[in-house]
Amino acid sequence: MTVFALRVPGLRPVPVASCHITLRFLGELPDEQLDDARQRLTLSLAAMPGTSVLLDGFGVFRRDGQPSVLWTGPGVVSRALAVLSATIDRSLSGLGSNGRAERFAPHVTLGRFATGTREDQVAAIEAWPAKPCAVPVMDVVLYESVMGQGHPVYIARAAVRLAPFAE
Repeated sequence: MTVFALRVPGLRPVPVASCHITLRFLGELPDEQLDDARQRLTLSLAAMPGTSVLLDGFGVFRRDGQPSVLWTGPGVVSRALAVLSATIDRSLSGLGSNGRAERFAPHVTLGRFATGTREDQVAAIEAWPAKPCAVPVMDVVLYESVMGQGHPVYIARAAVRLAPFAE
């Protein structure tokens, strides 16, 4: 996917090796809840088949009205991906510190905007044409996000393999 070669004012790109599809943000998850989260996911996802995500659009997340994150994601969320996300939400209910109830928005974070990046500098990004890219979803991974030099470093803390793709 050539999106990583794009030049965007004030953007600190995420290294390609750190890119992953975010299905849900948990917030802080204490170490003592990690085994519980892994067990819940293992039980709830045991028969859930893998799927794929068609990344075909760009978007910008904002914090306090300011551009904060450039992302790519699907223009339309497939039924299989919506079911997977809902299953994850139910199985992890009550864990973590994220109390937000935002609309499900699967995405791959491409970069973070520098503080002070103006709205007019990113206004056209959501209309950029994207070359569609199908990405397989075969595992659900709980990542810890640790802020590094301008971008977070993602550390896999637990993973659950999904069932083989449905034919």
